[in-house]
Amino acid sequence: MQERANSLKNALKSGNRCLGLWCSLASPLATEIMAGAGADWLLIDGEHSPNDLRSVMAQLQTAAAFPCESVVRLPSDSAVLIKQFMDAGARSLMIPNVRNADQAREIVAAMSYAPAGIRGFSTGHRANQFGRIANYHRTARDNQLLAVQIECETGVANAAEIAAVEGVDVLFVGPGDLSTNMDAMGNPSADHVQAAIASVRRAAADAGKSSGILAPVKADAERYLADGFRMVAVGADLGLLARGSDNLIASFSA
Repeated sequence: MQERANSLKNALKSGNRCLGLWCSLASPLATEIMAGAGADWLLIDGEHSPNDLRSVMAQLQTAAAFPCESVVRLPSDSAVLIKQFMDAGARSLMIPNVRNADQAREIVAAMSYAPAGIRGFSTGHRANQFGRIANYHRTARDNQLLAVQIECETGVANAAEIAAVEGVDVLFVGPGDLSTNMDAMGNPSADHVQAAIASVRRAAADAGKSSGILAPVKADAERYLADGFRMVAVGADLGLLARGSDNLIASFSA
């Protein structure tokens, strides 16, 4: 048995734009609905959502029936969490608040088997189809994708060094945290925040890497795509449900 190619990693390498949807409801049913929408990738959120290892694994199983790539955002850069979630089948990871190149290298090491890294070895788990994927342990890195989030001024200042780390595929801006950490809470459109966001995109491009961002407002998403961001999340299950239900009830108001 061969591992399915990582369509997101391959598309980004080809310079294609990749639209994503955020999955925050910790529900396989909601994730199945999102997976059927035709997005290039899904983000299963383990940082700001009530997800755990089992609920993430259930969503990975559900989304596997669709041609989109599932990305799992972990709550931290813990090597233990990286090992557990990767064994459960999360091969594309997003790690929040990466601040420097040393931290990025440690994350890559946690994703990699020896001698390149420290990922714990197991002969049979969901990631290698319970031992059915030939040579999985030697080739696992081929289909892994790592998106590191830049969410503070330190990360922005070190973006070029982070992007240069072998094994980092995407610099992904978290505009909410970044604007908050730059004293512009709730206002990522502030000029100094936008300048920081643009500098991250340039740092990624200069290193031959992709850049990404969360942009649930369509005008913002279109602008970021035009600027050269390639991994852009354009909406979330929670937001779509909340705003859709709000708008439906409001439509009946006198």
